[in-house]
Amino acid sequence: MSVRTLHTILNNFQKPELEDLASLLGRDLNSRLRKSQLVEDLDSYLHGEPLRWMSYLAERDAHLLKQLVHAGPEKIQYQDFADYPSLLEVTGLVQYDDSDENYHKVWISRELYEIVSPSIDRVIDWGEKSGQYELERVALGYLNLYGIVPTDVFVDLMMDWFGEKYPDGSNRQLTTMLYRSPVVKLNRFNDEHGDYLCSPCVENIDETITRRKELGKKLRFDRFSVRQALEAGSGAPYFRVNMDSSAGMALEQMLRRVGYDGAELVKAEHDIWIESQYMEEGADTEPLFQPLVDSPRGPELDSDSWLSCCEIIVRYANSVPRWTLCGASAENTELYLNWDRMKRQMQSDAAEAADTIEHSRSGIGPEDYPHWTMPEPTITEGFASELDSDFLPLGFAIPHVAPNDPCPCGSGLRYCRCHGKYLS
Repeated sequence: MSVRTLHTILNNFQKPELEDLASLLGRDLNSRLRKSQLVEDLDSYLHGEPLRWMSYLAERDAHLLKQLVHAGPEKIQYQDFADYPSLLEVTGLVQYDDSDENYHKVWISRELYEIVSPSIDRVIDWGEKSGQYELERVALGYLNLYGIVPTDVFVDLMMDWFGEKYPDGSNRQLTTMLYRSPVVKLNRFNDEHGDYLCSPCVENIDETITRRKELGKKLRFDRFSVRQALEAGSGAPYFRVNMDSSAGMALEQMLRRVGYDGAELVKAEHDIWIESQYMEEGADTEPLFQPLVDSPRGPELDSDSWLSCCEIIVRYANSVPRWTLCGASAENTELYLNWDRMKRQMQSDAAEAADTIEHSRSGIGPEDYPHWTMPEPTITEGFASELDSDFLPLGFAIPHVAPNDPCPCGSGLRYCRCHGKYLS
């Protein structure tokens, strides 16, 4: 395990990056200083004022530090891959290894351990008592519900929380809290789209805004309650949205029945919420049902139980606030998933798959379909030049039909599940 000092990590940054990192950690640097001086200044700050710079960390980063401190220096912790990384990981202050596609490995150096271990519990206690973490949860909640929201609308929304939390507080107090919040600093953008904040879970800002325009959706944001925002913004980096609704409660009950619990349940609910954002009529729904496929008891379900579980997922997907709709759900729009149509198609696919398997077992092959003519074989570039070559499976010599295209025989099945099956 390679060990890098904080000084080495900081020295790898360019000067503007050092200034940005210092700003995020509450340190004002003199931009006129040379890079080497900025490195020395920030390195001294990290060593000398851990209580101060840790108080500027997002709740997620603070809890990550606490987890790593409790594990011990240079002790690897295995985590799932989140939709977005933490600031500590991006900067390299906390070290990680993604070479294993199954696990995200994270650990803390002995140097950083000695700096933060005496103070991390006090910092987290302060974050809770000061209201800073609650502000972050509400802010992330509004961003997760709307996806992308103009800055002035966001501040107006945060006034709802501030008025409930601090009825005697001033607007200046809220402005100060928002100004120092890492959520605002990391998720605020000012570009050709305007001045806005974006959920860290939105993968493609341009695509989301473009889709809004295609739908003719104006920037009108229906009001969510503070309670709804808190629900949608807690638990970073895995968020659960709309779980208090009837559709959300049904989803959780179903996921528990198929074997999910604890952190795995939260991750499954989070993944379904994310995939729900991209589900429109005609979209590929396989990612939406993947948590069901991966569930401990999913393979044990009969066809009727499987369809019932899928229906619960679809109803939830239609009920969640949609980013492309500025927080409205798809239930009453052309973007909703028509479960009756999906169910008929899934039943048809299952019947055809069973029929194909039966044909295969009975020895029926392509020659038993006289109405179907195989496309004229051509050699795929990069493969052998003789069709009868021992090194060339016949199926690879016919590039006319892609594996997931409809089979030319007209069965309605994908090529790889029909005649392509007999040729590979």
